[in-house]
Amino acid sequence: MQDFLQMITDLILQGYLGLFLACFIVNMIPFLSPSNMVLAGVASLLLPWMNWIAVGVIVATAATLAKLIHYFVVRGSRVALSEERLRALDSERARVEKWGALALFIAAASPVPDDPLIVYVGLTRYDVGKFLVFYFAGKVTVTLAGALIGYTIGGYFESMPIVLASVALTALITGFLFKRKTEDEESDLLQDILEDEILDRGEGEMPQDDTPHNP
Repeated sequence: MQDFLQMITDLILQGYLGLFLACFIVNMIPFLSPSNMVLAGVASLLLPWMNWIAVGVIVATAATLAKLIHYFVVRGSRVALSEERLRALDSERARVEKWGALALFIAAASPVPDDPLIVYVGLTRYDVGKFLVFYFAGKVTVTLAGALIGYTIGGYFESMPIVLASVALTALITGFLFKRKTEDEESDLLQDILEDEILDRGEGEMPQDDTPHNP
């Protein structure tokens, strides 16, 4: 964890480009739902000389591009699905077209995990342009808020912005790793349950020996 935390911190300290790379790397980790609002706030605390509006836009852009890659990966996975499954997904397109924009905005602008929604819109081939516009709109809303909060706090606590930023970033990365560990444990538990179920079913279905035995 320390190495990853240090890498993210070092990148942010490099300025605008480093901030973009740090946020892009964090958002490329699937199903961890990073708090881009916190990342924007941390950047404003660590580097108060950066324009807080630029910070918010950069974090939102990095997050949107990372999720766009997720979108295309999921969309490309359609080739591995059966025809029946594809027909079922295509039947959902009318609903996705109606509610997709609002759902993307809310998912991007709230703590709600957005990865399941990205999987859904990717599999249903939601319009790429709309995906970019509405996801970015939601994300930039919270990242601008986070950057402004970080900038404001840094102004009130001029003597310790780095301490506050380090605490926030440490809590953020710890949350990532804890969630990954929890998901791995749940996956192992599910695998054990499935294996037990298969073994029990296999034992229950073993053929009986009907050969008569000699007395």
